[in-house]
Amino acid sequence: MLRPLGAQLRRLRLERELSQERLAELASLNYKYIGRVELAKADPGAAVLVRLAKALAVPVGALFETITPTAAGARSAALLPADLQSIKTALDTLTAAVDRVLSGQPRPVPPRAPRRARPRR
Repeated sequence: MLRPLGAQLRRLRLERELSQERLAELASLNYKYIGRVELAKADPGAAVLVRLAKALAVPVGALFETITPTAAGARSAALLPADLQSIKTALDTLTAAVDRVLSGQPRPVPPRAPRRARPRR
């Protein structure tokens, strides 16, 4: 995920004809950090992404355009049999929990592990 994010950041920066130094000034960051993000060597947090988006005058979502699949791309993705089994298991578990809540049954308590003896001092 970092590589497409870095490439998108670089593309947006170059479209605005900004150097890494100028973008760093606008975002109150170090220019070396901008370079590390563009090379996918740093993982920027939410606060940094917001600062970069403001400095580039784009919505934060624009930084993720190349990462987020489009609706058409999402529809064409096929699920693997293992994915289908995982979904079925999750739905069965969820259905059982909803049925318990609706019927007023208490939630089953998982068995406790035996206590370990404390070492003597």
